[in-house]
Amino acid sequence: MNPIQFSEYMSVLISLVALTLGSISDLKTREVSDKLWLAYGPAGLALTAYRVWMQPQTLLFTGISICISIILAFALVFFGLSGGADAKALICLGLTLPLPPTIITPVLGFIHPFFPVVVLITTYIASLSVAVWILDKNVASLVHRESIFQGLESEPRWKKALALITGFPATIPKLQSTFYLFPMEKVVEDEHGSRREFQAYSNADVDREQAVSEFVKSLTKVGSPTTVWVTPGLPLLVFMLFGLVIGLTVGDPLFAGIYLLSHTPS
Repeated sequence: MNPIQFSEYMSVLISLVALTLGSISDLKTREVSDKLWLAYGPAGLALTAYRVWMQPQTLLFTGISICISIILAFALVFFGLSGGADAKALICLGLTLPLPPTIITPVLGFIHPFFPVVVLITTYIASLSVAVWILDKNVASLVHRESIFQGLESEPRWKKALALITGFPATIPKLQSTFYLFPMEKVVEDEHGSRREFQAYSNADVDREQAVSEFVKSLTKVGSPTTVWVTPGLPLLVFMLFGLVIGLTVGDPLFAGIYLLSHTPS
């Protein structure tokens, strides 16, 4: 094993360890200590810098990949699609494994050299499994003829359809006591009075305690219902760990699929 290969092994190892530790913390509390990223990022950058020093021809793609990782991380936070810990994990991954490691040959290979993008896309594809679980839960309620849209009957069909894959009804005590649940409703007031409606968009990095407290207080304006719609805060680092493992073993499922489809004879 040459020094470059050893540095790649170390980059893969510290990435797996860091994301595993982050996933455990994310599952337990939906929070991750900054100490993890302060250790992971500099260590990964040092290993990457060593490889670039030994292989100067990789500088351009390495720099582009790191920049893409940072831009995507800030964009995801700005648009409320991920929390701060998820963004920090993506940046650290970009610093540590900006290019696919040559020590591993995944089944599908890679269409482009920006490894963090592969992991990120796979992360969000994997997270769709939660939508399937939520839909199954809501369909079961509908099959048993439960009225799951009580108080929200006037909401548009598209909002109800979106709600079926992003949230489910829960009691107020359940919302208040479950650290990963967020309200997916809000109370609005206009010339017709006060009413409940779905929130079509929610910031992933919102202060949960404050959001829940303000929402529960606002419910007094609409008769204090006992059941409301909630959405689970996803432990995205768990899916990112899964995305990293898939990237290392399978490769690039999305772009490989697109490539195969585009080259299939019609």
